[in-house]
Amino acid sequence: MTQPVLHLFIPGLLHKVPEWLASYGEVGRYPALEWLLSRGDLHPSRGLPRETALCRLFGISDGIPAGALTRMACHPDEPLTGRWLCAEPVYLEAGIDDLVLTEASQLNLSSPEAEALATLVNEHFAHRPWTLKASAPDHWHIHLPDDADPGLETQPLSAAVGQRVGRLLPRKGPHANAWLQDLNELQMLLYPAPVNQEREGRGRHPINSLWIWGEDPLPSAPAQATLAAVFGQGRLLEGLCQWGRVPCQPLTEGADALLETSAEEERLVVLEDVWAAAAYDDIEAWRMGMEALEQAWFEPLLKAVQQGRVRSLQLHAGDGSIAALGPTARWQFWRRPRSLNDLLGGETR
Repeated sequence: MTQPVLHLFIPGLLHKVPEWLASYGEVGRYPALEWLLSRGDLHPSRGLPRETALCRLFGISDGIPAGALTRMACHPDEPLTGRWLCAEPVYLEAGIDDLVLTEASQLNLSSPEAEALATLVNEHFAHRPWTLKASAPDHWHIHLPDDADPGLETQPLSAAVGQRVGRLLPRKGPHANAWLQDLNELQMLLYPAPVNQEREGRGRHPINSLWIWGEDPLPSAPAQATLAAVFGQGRLLEGLCQWGRVPCQPLTEGADALLETSAEEERLVVLEDVWAAAAYDDIEAWRMGMEALEQAWFEPLLKAVQQGRVRSLQLHAGDGSIAALGPTARWQFWRRPRSLNDLLGGETR
């Protein structure tokens, strides 16, 4: 019997739960997940952005080279030259006292729209040392020459999604002021752009800014792959797999299908079912996603652990918190299942 080592990376799994417990008193019951978390050694959140936590699983211990990695994923057959930053097309909406960010996956941006906006920006900023590339409709990049230092410190996109962004803008670094001036000018350029006028006429949000991040240089690839296989999708994940020479495969329909094919190897599964709901503070959508995860993944994995079919299981909540279950977890009967409320210290009203 094969006994794989499995990592489940589930961003959005836990980080909103304490806040929701305080607001609503409960978040639902998920018996299989509660069993797994209660039997595991629970390492609390370190407040990591999901992108940082994912990079750490591939052995990148310093920074988030997301610009280079996601460009590799968008154009895997092109040589990666120069410096790359993510320049995500976003919609900033005025709130009571700040701007709130909606990212591109929620905006239904087409390739012609992306190309038209990128061309407009590049023509206007032709005097600057950077070029905007619409690598994919919903994922853009800024390209700099090899010898150019971006000169700023940024926050990853996940830290800004659904959030007030004033405190998250790139204000640190020797060139931060110049980038902020460019961003202000860019927002004024985009506001009257024909593409945005057409989008608003169709009832869609305009693309009125860029979220710049992921400026760290790409380190040398590891001599040996850190994982045997990865299951999931997303450009950062795909770029990490390409960089680390790890096979990236589509998700299986659930844990049962994965366990049928898993050898005694270390494998990573990335599940995005609850990320957007947590990011946009939608507890009902989060509950629906959790119910789907409970049925397709947590229940089969509970049985697999109880039957000794998994050598090790680690549940990563995407913020640095981990529940690690070793070979003896199934025998630890004194660790009774506890609700998310009890596990995360919430108080039921």
